[in-house]
Amino acid sequence: MVELTAIVSCPHGEECGACAFLGESYRDQLDRKRGILGRALGRYDRLHDAQLLPCLPSPHVAGYRNRAKLAVGLSRHARDARVGYFRAGTREIVDAPECRVLVPELADTARRVRGFIGRMRSPPRELRHLDLRCGSDPTRQHLTLVFRATECPTFPLDALRRSCPRVDGISVNLNPSAGPQVIRGAVTPLWGEREVWVDHAGYRLRVSPAAFFQVNLALLPSIHRQMSEFLADGSVLADLYAGVGTHGLALRKQFRRVLFIEGSRSAAADLKSTIRRHEVDDVDVAATSVERSLGRLRDACPDAVVLNPSRAGADESVLQAIADSPATRIAYLSCDPTTLSRDLDLLQSKKLKTSIVQPIDMMPQTRQVEALAFLRR
Repeated sequence: MVELTAIVSCPHGEECGACAFLGESYRDQLDRKRGILGRALGRYDRLHDAQLLPCLPSPHVAGYRNRAKLAVGLSRHARDARVGYFRAGTREIVDAPECRVLVPELADTARRVRGFIGRMRSPPRELRHLDLRCGSDPTRQHLTLVFRATECPTFPLDALRRSCPRVDGISVNLNPSAGPQVIRGAVTPLWGEREVWVDHAGYRLRVSPAAFFQVNLALLPSIHRQMSEFLADGSVLADLYAGVGTHGLALRKQFRRVLFIEGSRSAAADLKSTIRRHEVDDVDVAATSVERSLGRLRDACPDAVVLNPSRAGADESVLQAIADSPATRIAYLSCDPTTLSRDLDLLQSKKLKTSIVQPIDMMPQTRQVEALAFLRR
């Protein structure tokens, strides 16, 4: 059971700034996040009748995050290295070896990688990020080396493997751009396992390095229980922005058929692999962007829709297609209250009524607010 009076401290909290709610009781954090979502919804008159529930707590208030995106900063002559996180609102790297939100086994590997790079005589100057993640088993981890280069520099992989015994797969991503996106373009395996695995709802989900996945696995059962109760049974479920199929597969047995639409090639490949592994034959996968698959959505005639877009929210053409479909129940999972509220207001104007909005604390100690909205026609 979650201890609502729990207060988490971190030696890096003030310097890093990513976990803005450190030092507050967990009950106060949940209330603040519900308030953030409520204010976003309150900007739209059409959403005033939506029932805003108390914030769903995370089973773990620390040690929950299954992915670390570490920035690497090298001195001018590559003799000194800083490995850590960008200070909130800046590009200054803060070393945070005792980060409290990472899964403990992942935090240990992050410290080992820091130490390894710090001991290197001349780390490749092109090394810009380290993307470290795990699935259900925190002792089996994947590390992606991200270089700002068009060709892979020489790197001592064997020594790195010996320093990080929980890493059972290493990949490389060549991202010459200077933008904020850590992994961009193809991810090439260098050694060992090519992905991590998440066990959920009777499936073993393959998750490759570039694929999106929720960073707090412990909340998935609660999210899918609420989706299941609201969406009930039906003929066709459309899972839009489907990722590796997390939601549609968890709800699959309630529908005769599920249509998955996902624009990321790596995530769609993971989904297809999972479907083959479990010999699932009552599904269709459209491996292209939702915006380019509106014809598939229209032809499927879904009576229920799940959508989980990026922080930017759903494209207006997608929302219009949902409104034009025969779907009577929609579950919208969002990581941004502002774009969620905007999209719900548009759907409300199309005669889809937002009945319930459930705030979710996917990332305790941070300002991040997840939300699950349910709409009826």
